[in-house]
Amino acid sequence: ATGGAHLCSIQYYLRFWLGICRTSLAVSALRIMRYCLKDTERSFLNMAMEDKNTPVQPDAVEATETRGRKVGAARFFELLGRDLWPFYKASILCVLGFAPGYAAVLFSTMAASLPLCLLSGAVGGLIAAPVFCGMLDTILRALRDEPGYWWHTYRMAWKQNWRESLLPGAGAGFCLGLWAFLLYALPDLESVPISVWICMVLGIFFLLVFCLYLFAQVVLVSVSQAERLKNAALFMIGFLPRTLAAGAVLCLYWGVMLAWMPYTIPVVLILGFWLPCTLALQIIYPALDKAFHLEKTITARRKDEINDLMEQHGHTSV
Repeated sequence: ATGGAHLCSIQYYLRFWLGICRTSLAVSALRIMRYCLKDTERSFLNMAMEDKNTPVQPDAVEATETRGRKVGAARFFELLGRDLWPFYKASILCVLGFAPGYAAVLFSTMAASLPLCLLSGAVGGLIAAPVFCGMLDTILRALRDEPGYWWHTYRMAWKQNWRESLLPGAGAGFCLGLWAFLLYALPDLESVPISVWICMVLGIFFLLVFCLYLFAQVVLVSVSQAERLKNAALFMIGFLPRTLAAGAVLCLYWGVMLAWMPYTIPVVLILGFWLPCTLALQIIYPALDKAFHLEKTITARRKDEINDLMEQHGHTSV
């Protein structure tokens, strides 16, 4: 009887904890929505619409309004067929942005200097964060089937996000620098427990997904840095299956690239950041849309802007 009561108590507390977690995630989403999504002048949704000469992509309109979007592999190849060149250009800029930090961290680990490695990671993160946000913005626009000239929207996104990306970039670079130093130093130690290696794998696994959720928020919404950190953690818990799937994609890709470096440099120049980030964002995009109501917002704004343009055109004609 005592064992049954103890088991019931454990189940009660487990249900209570899960309820608290779900409530926190819901409250966080509501708090996000109290803030405006980045306003029209700095809109993550419709910056391209500021240019009246922006072309409308028939494929995008058809995908969203006529036949609905494809899912899974079909959706991925649809994006590649339409947006591969913008993906590649944003990825090349991202590779160039990450190269100084990677080189500095590599030199620091070979010099066995932890302070220098941490400093290199933080400074490298400051440099890489704006271009990483620019690439995420490019991919998210493609996932929302938005029209627009890539370079115009990329520049606008870079100007809008670079300041807010610096602090998360420095923090992420600091953590990656610490992880890289430990990865380089551990093989030289004797009798390293298997649990330490498991912690290293889990650490980089969740760090990559956490950063993806974090920087996606930099691109999508205007909230404080503390709110971004909290929301990223709640996203990881509240959408755990998507978190695990996205983390697996990122870890598998970068594990192969880094394990065979420098032989994989040509592959990185071709596939770069666009392939893993596109797959990972495609996985977590439904979670972002559920919390931020992206599709509903963009539909409403498009209708409003079309009406405004029609009214302006009517006044001009008169």
